[in-house]
Amino acid sequence: MPASSAFSDNLRENPSFSSSSDASEKPKPRLSADNLAFLNKIITAFPDLVFKPNKKFTFRPKKTIYYEIKNDHFPLLLLHETAHALLNHYSFDTSLERLTIERDAWEKTRSLCKKFAQPFDEDFAEANLNTYRDWLHQKTLCKVCGLTCLEVSSTTLFCPFCQKTYHR
Repeated sequence: MPASSAFSDNLRENPSFSSSSDASEKPKPRLSADNLAFLNKIITAFPDLVFKPNKKFTFRPKKTIYYEIKNDHFPLLLLHETAHALLNHYSFDTSLERLTIERDAWEKTRSLCKKFAQPFDEDFAEANLNTYRDWLHQKTLCKVCGLTCLEVSSTTLFCPFCQKTYHR
């Protein structure tokens, strides 16, 4: 998709879920002026990426970043998802790889924050990483003894204590 059409998809046509002219519909949420200005800045800096409103922040390979309209951490999360795109985070095979790409994306976010004069919230980044760490820990617990299994492959766990292999 050419950069100009990506830009029109993002801002000219639907910058912030503008409200409908039908009075019976509820007004849709809008980006704050500051967040809209920041989004414009990021779109200008990365014209090959597509930015679209959604229910949550997420990156979908190869070029689409979805953003949440109402979020107190809008600039930081927008830069985080942009970091995934810039780092070519298209897939992962193991849970540990997923944790690694999240950590790498937060490191890239730190440098993007400097570039775009945005504060980097270390506590927020660590809290987000902890959700992945907790998820990984829960996902790898042995069903028999409760100890942490080794992830042998993307579909196989092995408990060194019970000597059991689990397939997901």
